[in-house]
Amino acid sequence: MFRYLILGLLRDGKPLHGYALVKAYRDRSGVEVRTGNFYRELRRLQGDGLIASAENPRGMDERRTSYGITALGRDVFEEWLTAPHAGRGGPSDDEVSARALFLGDSAAPQAATALEHLRVNLWMWGKHLERERAVAASQAATATPGAPAAVLPLLLARRLKHTAADIELIEALCDLTAQRAELQPHAAPCAGAAPRALAAPERARRRG
Repeated sequence: MFRYLILGLLRDGKPLHGYALVKAYRDRSGVEVRTGNFYRELRRLQGDGLIASAENPRGMDERRTSYGITALGRDVFEEWLTAPHAGRGGPSDDEVSARALFLGDSAAPQAATALEHLRVNLWMWGKHLERERAVAASQAATATPGAPAAVLPLLLARRLKHTAADIELIEALCDLTAQRAELQPHAAPCAGAAPRALAAPERARRRG
């Protein structure tokens, strides 16, 4: 997947160096990424003939290597972008679902502590997303329709919904842990350190 993100950033034919690619991805997606991942994938893409070294624009530091997409790289990207099977397999598992596989049958005190950490961290992340979405929506209001800035609020709203769903999962596991410990669900140790709800993206959009 990562290689297609890089190819997409080079799709317009304008050469970019590694750090510029990192910044372009961050600006478009709102996601931080390790620069090392970009540089490793750049080497792979170059080895596969999907990108090639390009002449630096005038005034750019000559020590930086710029890359441009090749004809093959553009074909590979367009084939991926328009693939008829896209999304058929559903989203991939993530850290929360991976932990949930084992926390549901862990010892009650251990599970309760781990679940509470997850729930608090997810709630804080959700509030961060709400703030970022509001800023992005404000910037998108003055952006050209279809510009990258116009897409970011939609991506952040999607992540906010996913975070709210993750919190619901953690709360359900908290209740399960309480039941296994023969406690009432509302008395579960992981049920009280942070608010249990995030604002829906629709409400956040109205505030933005």
